[in-house]
Amino acid sequence: MAEVTPATLPVSRPVGATADAFEACFRESLDSVLNLESWHQGEDLVRQYAHLEQQIAAAVAAETTHQQRVREHIVKKLATLQGAPREACHEVVSLTEIKDIHQRLLFNGSTEACDGTSHTHDTLALTIYQIGVALVSYGGNQGSWSQRLYRRDLHESHNDPVEETRALLEARGRRAGLNQPDRRDGLSELAQRALMSYAEVAALVERSKAQWRMGHGSPAPYQLLSGAGNPDMMIRSVRLLRRLIEDHKKFVFVASEPGERAYLSIGQALHPCEYAVVGTLSDRIERYVDELRFADRVTVDDRWDADIHLEPELWVDRFKDEIASQVLIGVYRASPIAPPQTFYAHRDHVHVAARIAIADSVLLTERGFPALIDMADQVCAAKFGGNSLRDVANAAYARAGAPFRYGSERQNRPD
Repeated sequence: MAEVTPATLPVSRPVGATADAFEACFRESLDSVLNLESWHQGEDLVRQYAHLEQQIAAAVAAETTHQQRVREHIVKKLATLQGAPREACHEVVSLTEIKDIHQRLLFNGSTEACDGTSHTHDTLALTIYQIGVALVSYGGNQGSWSQRLYRRDLHESHNDPVEETRALLEARGRRAGLNQPDRRDGLSELAQRALMSYAEVAALVERSKAQWRMGHGSPAPYQLLSGAGNPDMMIRSVRLLRRLIEDHKKFVFVASEPGERAYLSIGQALHPCEYAVVGTLSDRIERYVDELRFADRVTVDDRWDADIHLEPELWVDRFKDEIASQVLIGVYRASPIAPPQTFYAHRDHVHVAARIAIADSVLLTERGFPALIDMADQVCAAKFGGNSLRDVANAAYARAGAPFRYGSERQNRPD
């Protein structure tokens, strides 16, 4: 297999987009869709609305039937399914248990949550990355931290101006357009995503004093295990994750934008205040971990333990096999009108973790998402919102005599 470098590795590869697959999926031939004569004119909205209602009604009816089948043949038999973890199960959380979790582990401050935000003010002259994280509990704000990074494609020098101009154009040519994500650019990926994810875990490990720690997303997101192509970043991230997973163990992470539709299909079949343990983090990350390659040299201590030196690729392999295998993945529903949520927890404490996630999520009936993470997000928005960065940057450009606005800001939230 040809070597794939972090600079060229896509987030996902499109597969199965054959003409036959297209027709099987959309019930329309690709040839007919490419024919503009089959398209509807803009004024045919009434007909389109009626067709949309028919499609939604049919999808809801089919999904309801499917949910019943999943509940009967999958959810109730999780423990016997091939490849399921030994802890695979389906559990119901009672109102008494929810009240107990509220009093014993949530409202008394025994659980702290961390969330982060990353804003980018992207201009031709300068790109500013603002990263902030907040640690909160129901006892109050436990702390917030921020970092700003400033990136110019070319720094001032006194060399040949023609050569400087050529170098500037080459540097900008390697980057995406203004306010466009581009994972080919390892420095942007590192500044926008990896540093924020690292800071979130670091706050939980190094700053939190609570018995239970709650995080947003996956405990081992792609941007940390890839290190944005930087092996030093990956090694430091893995060391930090080992402290959380191996040493502390009492954590629960909840993803606001889950990536596994198969897990969500199981979650959709759950009743309110039910959860199911369905898999392991090692299985979840296997696909992209096996494809990771690091071209840069390692400059940090590369010993896994005292006397075991490992190549970067072996670091992520060992993390997958020994550390991520300790983390279980589950799904839950907090209310009848809320969508299912995916959670991650250590296998030694998965049942308490699930109850904490559900007990905190019932406080947000419509969303069914942990209110503590929502609180941390609001603290981040208030302290490190994009408007503050935009206003400061625009004022500075005006004072510098910039004749026009170069760009604007965007927010990044990996999950």
